[in-house]
Amino acid sequence: MPLFQPSVPQLPTGIDLSGKTIIVTGATAGIGLEICRQMLAYNASDLIMAVRNVSKGEAVKRTLLSETTATTAATNIHVMELDAEDYASVKKFTNAFQAKFRKLHLLMANAGIGTISKQFAVSGHEKTFQVNYLSNVLLTLGLLPLLEATAAEEGSATRVTWTGSRMYPRSTLAGKVPLEKNQRVFDYFNKAEGIPEMLRYSNSKLLCVLFQLELAEHYAPEKVVINSFCPGMVNTGMSDILPFYLRIPVGVVKAIRARSPEQAGRIALNAGVLASANTHGKLLLDMEVEKHWEFIDGGEGRRVRKMLWNETIDEMASLVDVPSWMKHMA
Repeated sequence: MPLFQPSVPQLPTGIDLSGKTIIVTGATAGIGLEICRQMLAYNASDLIMAVRNVSKGEAVKRTLLSETTATTAATNIHVMELDAEDYASVKKFTNAFQAKFRKLHLLMANAGIGTISKQFAVSGHEKTFQVNYLSNVLLTLGLLPLLEATAAEEGSATRVTWTGSRMYPRSTLAGKVPLEKNQRVFDYFNKAEGIPEMLRYSNSKLLCVLFQLELAEHYAPEKVVINSFCPGMVNTGMSDILPFYLRIPVGVVKAIRARSPEQAGRIALNAGVLASANTHGKLLLDMEVEKHWEFIDGGEGRRVRKMLWNETIDEMASLVDVPSWMKHMA
């Protein structure tokens, strides 16, 4: 790992999000908050802050409004509840959003967690698996018809961008704890024992990469471009979950090499607003498309990817209308 991260270029001038309706999940802190701040700076018409804690979201909204300049005053900021630990909350959000808004141009699926202990969501799934992967899939599929309709009406592709991570190659699937013969992918990621807790985050981010790759093989980007990005190490509060003895050295490393949230926001907006359709199904490391980790294109990676897709779509079909083409791909 190099001591310093590459510099992040400024975004080009002339970005104008007037007339755009944009959802940002995980919007009250860190990268999500900075994404909101920059969407305001580029004149988004309707900015929806999808948050777990509405009262906190309203407080953040007031802060953003206090920073508002004459050029961003036209943006309408909406705070809506979305708890990514709970399928019911995700469904409630998608229904409420579609009842209130007739268009959606961009979904920034930024909400995510890391854990250092075994925790399970309301669904019964392991929590990082639920929040970082499954709820992003449900949210994307639930909003896909509106994204497609918006693209058809306006004649240009809409977009979905997930926050990914270059930590995914640390996944335990790559030899450390391989998938057993006849073992379901969901069972593997839900099991309480055998997976180091610090690697569950990497596991969840691998699933995001695999799902988007499979999606892109069967779903062209003419209507909706779906990609993800990793902003590198960023000076946010995500490491606050670490035990005290780890927070000190991690804090030192962050002080030396971490990017600011503002820089991370630029990377996010590049993926969500500027990156071409060639990024469909791909992970951008900073502002460049990642070269695949060898596991992804190997036989085991492809096998896991197909299994993951089928298991995921089976689960989603009980929660949302799933297009027939998504079901049980060969």
